[in-house]
Amino acid sequence: MRRFVLAGTGGRGTYSFVKPLREEFADSIELAGLYDRNPARAAACNQLAGTQAPVFTDFTAMLDQVRPDGVIVTTMDCAHAPYVVQALERHITAFSEKPLCTTVEQVRAIRRAAANSRAKGWVTHNMRFGPDVEVLKEQLLNGTIGRVLSINFTETLDRYHGADYFRRWHRQMANSAGLMVHKASHHFDAINWLADSRPRTVTAQGRLAYYGKNGEIRGERCSTCAHAKRCPHFADVFSDPRMVTMYRDPESVDGYRRDGCVFDPEIDIPDTVSASISYDNGVIAGYNLIAYASYESMRIAIEGTLGRLEMYHRYGTGWAVGHESEPKGESIANDVKDAEDLQEMKLYLPRQRLVRSIVAPPREGGHGGSDPKLRQFLFGERELPDPLHQKAPLEEGIQAVLVGLAANASMAQGGQPVDVQALA
Repeated sequence: MRRFVLAGTGGRGTYSFVKPLREEFADSIELAGLYDRNPARAAACNQLAGTQAPVFTDFTAMLDQVRPDGVIVTTMDCAHAPYVVQALERHITAFSEKPLCTTVEQVRAIRRAAANSRAKGWVTHNMRFGPDVEVLKEQLLNGTIGRVLSINFTETLDRYHGADYFRRWHRQMANSAGLMVHKASHHFDAINWLADSRPRTVTAQGRLAYYGKNGEIRGERCSTCAHAKRCPHFADVFSDPRMVTMYRDPESVDGYRRDGCVFDPEIDIPDTVSASISYDNGVIAGYNLIAYASYESMRIAIEGTLGRLEMYHRYGTGWAVGHESEPKGESIANDVKDAEDLQEMKLYLPRQRLVRSIVAPPREGGHGGSDPKLRQFLFGERELPDPLHQKAPLEEGIQAVLVGLAANASMAQGGQPVDVQALA
């Protein structure tokens, strides 16, 4: 029986790792400790996940007492690196939620620790395990569209899902390094993976165009706001009993607020970004993200010497915070059904005058079925064959972070090119 501990017991840690580990790996993994600076939140994690793991408020003491085989890190982004480094220094396998880290200094610290450790480290880049993205990778490895020349990736976060990043800790650059690292790191990882090359140069333009100081009304937080009835982004966060248990416990000691105003003038991360990435093998990639779109979608287009692959998803976000607060009949344009609404993938081979639809096999579970397969690859007793190279080791997690940091640096320099590898 392998002994695992977890650092950071928020929603991601609870529902993507603690609860599934209990349900899927009960015969092979013991959850031997939960660390959180807020013991009430760790206790809530146990309650919500149906576990009874010991709770610690001192990470080092937990490692000393438990002596685990693995550490899973799901804290705030800016805090991932210290726990990963400490695990590696003790030769304990580290599993970090994306992004692996948020600064160049943290990249260097992780590289040093990894170079001197007998243990491995992995980043939970679940996008590689999405059924549709798997199919894209398979087609590329099979040479279906020849040599890859360009990749374009566009994501539109709607005004429910996107807004939620501006209510929480993510909205401060010091916490998350912005959406280019917190949100886009697994997009950049997927682009790196599909390009099958190392990123060389990034140029980017971006700004805070919609949230923050751009709002006409604002308050301290949704639950106490005088403008609640007329604000388009009011969210009754605590109508969900899970939120009450995890984030509003009267014993809370860290002051974390889950329902901050999206128009807080102290918000300092961009909500609109366009970037260009060049690769060592000549591939050029374009990336676009907006966090206030009228509908939620993702599009990946890959052009090769023989043809083109396109993947398009249109999502409903009825699950997102804020939907339950909106009066019926006033929904922001979202004319598709709930859940995984529209998924299309097409192959274009112009020399053969062929256009073909491709259907990825359906899979149940979080993030379109990617989370369960990711967990099997990372936590299963036996090492599974990995012909697509879906497991993301630390260095590949670092490369995804470096693209995001380079995009931030380029934006700060008015769109000047930034050498990705020279950053660290």
